[in-house]
Amino acid sequence: MKYIFPFFLCTLFAGCFSEGDCLISATNQLHIQFKKRSNSKLDTLITFNSIVVSGTDVIFTLKSSTANFLLPLDTNSDSTQFIFKRVKPDNSIATDTLQLGYDRQGKVITKDCGAYTYYRNLKILKKTSLDSTQIKIFNTNLLKDPNSSAITAYALNFQIFY
Repeated sequence: MKYIFPFFLCTLFAGCFSEGDCLISATNQLHIQFKKRSNSKLDTLITFNSIVVSGTDVIFTLKSSTANFLLPLDTNSDSTQFIFKRVKPDNSIATDTLQLGYDRQGKVITKDCGAYTYYRNLKILKKTSLDSTQIKIFNTNLLKDPNSSAITAYALNFQIFY
């Protein structure tokens, strides 16, 4: 009986730790999903010739069709422009432009984890070839699940209907 209380105390203090986990949900990756205009429950596989991201050295050239994208925002600016060159069903190339604005907010998580930039209040500043019925906004903050690296770990920001 006299060993139960010290054992309980040791167990209690062993469960405590001095450093917290650095679970960071900040990201600069925009999650876009493509859907069928005729049936919004179905993903639309889009074939892109290229995607250009302003303010970065990123030009995506794709070999296969996709229904989801993670695209980086310009970390040095409050806006980013995306130029999508997609292949239409008749094999011609269509160019769609989407310019997004956002607020950047730096936060210090802890002194051990450091500071991170959160991107909030996403808004469409300009678009060409895309009308307002083709874009649905889901989440205006860029967030991700820190425990996963899959594309589904990123909060869905926009759906574009083709």
